[in-house]
Amino acid sequence: MIDEGVVKYSLKYNQTDEIAVKECKKIENVRARLFSLGLIGAYSDGVGFGNISVRYKKKDSFVITATQTGELPKLSPRYYSFVKKVDFKKFRTYAIGPSRPSSEAITHACIYSLDKDIKAVIHIHNEKIWDYMLKNDYLSTNDTPYGTPEMVEDVKNIYKNIDPFLNNAFVMKGHFEGIVTFGKSLKDAEKTLYEIIKKLLK
Repeated sequence: MIDEGVVKYSLKYNQTDEIAVKECKKIENVRARLFSLGLIGAYSDGVGFGNISVRYKKKDSFVITATQTGELPKLSPRYYSFVKKVDFKKFRTYAIGPSRPSSEAITHACIYSLDKDIKAVIHIHNEKIWDYMLKNDYLSTNDTPYGTPEMVEDVKNIYKNIDPFLNNAFVMKGHFEGIVTFGKSLKDAEKTLYEIIKKLLK
């Protein structure tokens, strides 16, 4: 069963004008390529999938694609959200901007908390890549739903004793088709994804 698109965390959101436009445009360059490959998009029922974020400067805040935008081939800055902070204890996200953040924002925040040098996170969906990663011993979360406290704990646990930059990709076992890559830049995160795809195609 596809479990996607529903925001499961508590959200404190204030609608504002477009914000961090430079970061939005940087994300859009990568998103356009992933959309063209079908790694970001929407299912037949209209539910969107896939999201990208970048850390804002050197802070814990980040810019992320808005919720339910997967079906759109191009996103203007009004389809982005600025996550100011995440309170993991209260499981609450604080965001501003023209749109509400992706339902995966809490997972992105958890990844950024692993290391200050993580600057970008990519989350895509693809069944073949998902199966390949599960069968070839890539890092994996447990069979837990996305956007939940359990998922956050899973991500923290798999990187507890691992350098995240040497293992900057994992498969979400409990989130059908869900794959995450990240890096010191969007370029690094995208490159890691393509390297996995190349292995799959051999």
